[in-house]
Amino acid sequence: MKQKTKKIFLLFIIGLISTITFAQDSISKIHPSTPMPVELDAGNNRFGVQFLVNKHFPNSKHFNILALTSFASDYKNNLSNLDFISNTQVSYDIWKGFGLAIGTSVNAKTGFVSVAALEYVFANKQILFVITPNIHISDSYNLEGLTVLEYKPAISKTIHLYSRFQALYNHNTKGDFHERSYIQLKLGLGINSYQLGLASIFDFYGPDKTLKANYGVFVRANFN
Repeated sequence: MKQKTKKIFLLFIIGLISTITFAQDSISKIHPSTPMPVELDAGNNRFGVQFLVNKHFPNSKHFNILALTSFASDYKNNLSNLDFISNTQVSYDIWKGFGLAIGTSVNAKTGFVSVAALEYVFANKQILFVITPNIHISDSYNLEGLTVLEYKPAISKTIHLYSRFQALYNHNTKGDFHERSYIQLKLGLGINSYQLGLASIFDFYGPDKTLKANYGVFVRANFN
């Protein structure tokens, strides 16, 4: 299975290179640059860092990369509480944000796998909505779904409300059990390219959905 996974990953890399090449032919519509947020969470049990990339390839109207990576650890450097989740997908936009994607999923429970996915992305100054169900190309054929919803209405010229709902669910279809999931809730204020506020994070592990909850604050900066 390891050899099969390596072959699939190699095909993914070849597809990614081809994507970058073919993307240069799609020049009729250039998408505006979207910021890349980096976020730090500090709570009563753990701290974490999260990175989000949601960008079209240069001079492309169809090809997009979506990457969401998060780390979490407790304050005592206990390796059993070290957590990592990363989802990276290259998608082809078929119609108004709906697309087909291939990519990779990595987390501390299921390891590294290739994925095939559907994807929908809607973004403007006030709203970001992402939903992407995928299937792991592995022996267990895990089904996974990721959703991100941000609402950022303006309060004044420089200040806006910032709220986010983010959730992931990973289900092992071979064994028919829950493998990994989380829910993140954020609420605060934004000042220009920065946001800060309150955070509640609920992580669930294994068939019994063992819960690790974390309540605290977050600060976030958007890089162009």
